[in-house]
Amino acid sequence: MKTIKTMMSVAAIIFPCLGLTAQTLTITGKVTDHKGEVLTGVNVYIENTYDGATSGADGVFSFETHEKGNQTIAASFIGFQPWEKEVKLGGNLEIDIQLRESTQTLDAVTITAGSFEASDEKRASALKPFDIYTTAGALGDINGALKTLPGTQPAADDGRLLVRGGEAYETKTLIDGLLVAKPYYSKVPDLPTRGRFAPSLFAGTFFNTGGYSAEYGQALSSVLVLNSQDMATEDLTSVSLMTIGPELGVTKTWKRSSLMMSAGYTNLSPYYSMTKNNMDWIKAPENVSGTIVFRQKVNGSGLFKAFVTSDTGVQKFNTESGVLGQKLKIDRSATATYVNLHYSDELSKKTIIKTGLAMTLSPEKINLDETRIKTVETDIEARVSFISTCHDGLEFIYGISDTYSDYKQDYTEAETFHLHFNDHILAVFAEPEIRFSKNFGLRPGLRTEYSSVLKKWNITPRVALALKTGNESQLSASYGQFYQNPESDFLKFNHNLDFQKAEHYITSFQSGTNAERLFRLEAYYKNYDKLIRFSGEDSNFPKDISSDGNGYARGIDLFFRDRKSVKALDYWMSYSFIDTERLNRNYRSKVTPDYISKHTFSLVAKYFVEKLSTQFGSSFSYASGRPYNDPNSTEFMDGKTPYYCDLSLNLAFLTNIWNNFTIVYCSLSNVLGRDNLFGYRSTYTPNSAGQYGLVPVKQDIRRFFFIGVFISIK
Repeated sequence: MKTIKTMMSVAAIIFPCLGLTAQTLTITGKVTDHKGEVLTGVNVYIENTYDGATSGADGVFSFETHEKGNQTIAASFIGFQPWEKEVKLGGNLEIDIQLRESTQTLDAVTITAGSFEASDEKRASALKPFDIYTTAGALGDINGALKTLPGTQPAADDGRLLVRGGEAYETKTLIDGLLVAKPYYSKVPDLPTRGRFAPSLFAGTFFNTGGYSAEYGQALSSVLVLNSQDMATEDLTSVSLMTIGPELGVTKTWKRSSLMMSAGYTNLSPYYSMTKNNMDWIKAPENVSGTIVFRQKVNGSGLFKAFVTSDTGVQKFNTESGVLGQKLKIDRSATATYVNLHYSDELSKKTIIKTGLAMTLSPEKINLDETRIKTVETDIEARVSFISTCHDGLEFIYGISDTYSDYKQDYTEAETFHLHFNDHILAVFAEPEIRFSKNFGLRPGLRTEYSSVLKKWNITPRVALALKTGNESQLSASYGQFYQNPESDFLKFNHNLDFQKAEHYITSFQSGTNAERLFRLEAYYKNYDKLIRFSGEDSNFPKDISSDGNGYARGIDLFFRDRKSVKALDYWMSYSFIDTERLNRNYRSKVTPDYISKHTFSLVAKYFVEKLSTQFGSSFSYASGRPYNDPNSTEFMDGKTPYYCDLSLNLAFLTNIWNNFTIVYCSLSNVLGRDNLFGYRSTYTPNSAGQYGLVPVKQDIRRFFFIGVFISIK
């Protein structure tokens, strides 16, 4: 608020009668903080008027007014809580003002235990969409880039996120807070898959390696929350020409709405025909996809988002059957359609509503020689949540959701088995975030869920806190209980099971900022209970399914990112140590699972050469050997693979084609050509000498070369 002395002088000249009839009052005072220190530059004013002044170097302010009667004196200053007081004006007034520091300042403490966020600059921002696209070896896959962060396993034979000892199903993906039931393309044995969604569709990525908010559930290990883009700002046509297939996208904008449509086609047959690979392909992966994104502003503050994407793909190949000398033909076709409708608005100055509906429909057919498996899964989630700012330092998130799942499978061999179940998971959650000061914050939470198929309730308490230890450093800690339904592969046979449970204990220290240098050290312990166990070697028809499994995972994660030391150089390093054992599935004893490497290390570097308009990038990944079971040994899971190593390089050249901004992107994975070994699959029956055969599990292609030309036409 600016002083109005000059304005009053002008008004007195223009309206001389006003100066003759109105009584002038003077309001003076002094502004200090809660420690008694004077504050300079504080705006002090009468609400709903132009009357006010700014405090000087000594904290003193003074201004004149013609207002009378009941009025509200207000004061505001960056970094401090707003102040106001009702007074009755009838004469000159002297008033002293004391301001308290706000807990919402940019340097205020933020609760970061277990979390990497790529959208909120106040937090430990980790990876943005551009980071993901330019990470060598990731090939534009969100999950591929996230595997360079601590707490994840490289797992080049899987492709999905494996977090802190958890299996892939223990990490859930959400878009705008709503469930994505099938975030990956369909997985087949020994081959890596990738995520369905392009990073460019999202404004931010929140990746939590544990101890996540009570707002989310049904994930034993972690959540990946993708926040979609808001309104598009300009018309654009994008053309992508790649060695694996083309893509085309068109964006149209209007005053209060925008529409984006894209389509893509992928076919790896031409590429595989020119390279040596370990798979016996009959038909290499082929895929067609399409996406529609619509945005509409509603009233003054409302925004409606509609996101629809669908893809369909096929692949056929021969693989080891488990019987010596025999091959198994796998013929797989799958379609996945995802719909996400989301609406957000301000109900008041202090309350925001977010509500939405998401649906995943995923039919799949797999033929294994004479065996036919047809599966149709439907998942629908409806959700409404509120974010209320009660006052400075207290924010409250609460809401309710209902997730409906319907699973149908026809398994045909000599006869047909019809397997079916459906489930409603009703959840209610509430979580305040309390900042007692800008140096200390607390976030307690409570979530409860009911599963209709299990006929059980759970109650999950969670708490997280953070304490600033310096201008750019803080300590964080969190504890939580997390529940998840058994997988569909088991629920389709047995409904008399229990929620799987995990308890998380996390402590972390963080120093620096993501804009310059960021260091992070985190230790954790996870305790598992009620994991699924079964007997028999055939996982398609497990026997004696129960909730008697258990396990633990403990470890240390380190992360360091530096954007300051060398101009135009951005690099990060991560290291993870994990000690974990499980008694689940058909394990005979508690052992380290076959997807776990005890030590993992990643180094990612990117350097932009301005004269060449080119960014050069490299990624190096190392993982110690993984355990595997040799049925010829008397000890269970006593085998160990060699270490995993991968060096990938890329470059992005910025140029123009016909005056259109263009990126030429090249990438080569596993430059050193290491023949990485991930484990062995054994034959079902022994040979004449009583020995089981071991089939090595390796990368399909030792090196993968990719070229893409991406053109933006305005």
